[in-house]
Amino acid sequence: MRIATTTLFNLGSNALQRHQSDQAKLQAQLSSGRKILTPADDPIASARVLDISQAKSINEQYATNSSTADSFMRLSESTLNQVTSSIHYIQELAVRAGNAAFASDEKKILEADLQGRYQELLGLANTTDGQGNYLYSGFQGDTKPFTEAAFGQVTYNGDNGKRLVQISDGRQLPISESGSDIFQRIKNGNGTFVTAYNPANTGSGIVSPGEVLDPNKWQLAPAPRDFSIQFQVLPDPANVGKTITTYDLVNNASNVSLIDGAAVPRAAGSALPRVYAENADIEFKQLASDPGAVAAWDFGVKMDVKGSPAAGDQFSVKASTHVDLFSTLGALSSALKSFQSGSTGAAAFQNQLNTALSNLSNSLGNVLTSQASLGSRMLETDSVKDTTEDLKLQYAKTLSGLQDLDYAAAISDFAQNQMVLDATRKSFSQVQDLSLFKYI
Repeated sequence: MRIATTTLFNLGSNALQRHQSDQAKLQAQLSSGRKILTPADDPIASARVLDISQAKSINEQYATNSSTADSFMRLSESTLNQVTSSIHYIQELAVRAGNAAFASDEKKILEADLQGRYQELLGLANTTDGQGNYLYSGFQGDTKPFTEAAFGQVTYNGDNGKRLVQISDGRQLPISESGSDIFQRIKNGNGTFVTAYNPANTGSGIVSPGEVLDPNKWQLAPAPRDFSIQFQVLPDPANVGKTITTYDLVNNASNVSLIDGAAVPRAAGSALPRVYAENADIEFKQLASDPGAVAAWDFGVKMDVKGSPAAGDQFSVKASTHVDLFSTLGALSSALKSFQSGSTGAAAFQNQLNTALSNLSNSLGNVLTSQASLGSRMLETDSVKDTTEDLKLQYAKTLSGLQDLDYAAAISDFAQNQMVLDATRKSFSQVQDLSLFKYI
């Protein structure tokens, strides 16, 4: 077989260029630490690297979102801690105000202290995150949630939404709270029904907040569940010179006695169906001692009255409605400023104070519920952070396996290729001398 001089030259030249190219590639791999320099090096691995890199970037964003959400909620939780402390202080203040030894001047001093706590709570309700976003305005982060028209008259300007942050593929976490849920949607009374003092009362009766014995029975009571306890005081026929106090339970919607079905008001001077005893339970159900003029009934609630109600005194019993923390403080402030000495004034004040204490307790329950919800969500962000960290490590490990260079093997290949390249150069230089033209 004949081999032309050009063929020898071309074969040597091509081999030299191929080894030089291999050496350049190995050098680039060693410089970058990557075994895939272009998609052409490994198309399947390159596509996999792209997918995992995108997933890794998304996972890093979720980690950032979780940290942001956690920071926001921790600020909110810290603010609610301060709200809790303020409510506790106001509860203690209200208890001190119930001291029978305190005259109107002492109560006005307590009212001045209450004013400061009120302003503190209003400020906390309008807290921002430091970037101008209000914590408790729902979706409307740039809207100041609460504005004050007068002391105790506060309007909510936000909405009921909660801002969401995506912390994982399948989870959007609420990070903000609705101010109305925390500070305004507070059940009054005992949360099921509320007892209230009639300002026209002249006796010294003080009604308790009451107790729910069977919520289902209360729900079956005739709507709108608006009742009253009405008192009458008449001479005791069995004890000359003494009086006997009786009472009636009235459905205000129909002006009919629940006990004997009689129309209300009754004839002047009429005794009422039940005899009153101080501190004894007033049960909203048919008793064995009742006249038995109506079918058996039971509304599943009871309360008691302390003191001595006067003839015509009344206490209302209604289904609980929503009150707000600020109006509760406004009512407490009014009670402290308007305190009047004497048994009637003391009874009026104590009834107002009991209502305020009950509403403050319910307000505190609302705040604690919000704190518990925040705590649960903060635990969730901690859990998600752990998951994202695990995924981050897994993605890094997978990417390393796909694209990181095996330095030991690469250095060995580089040295081997360098040796081959040197041999190729040397042999190529000798092949060039094989031309016949050198001997002409």
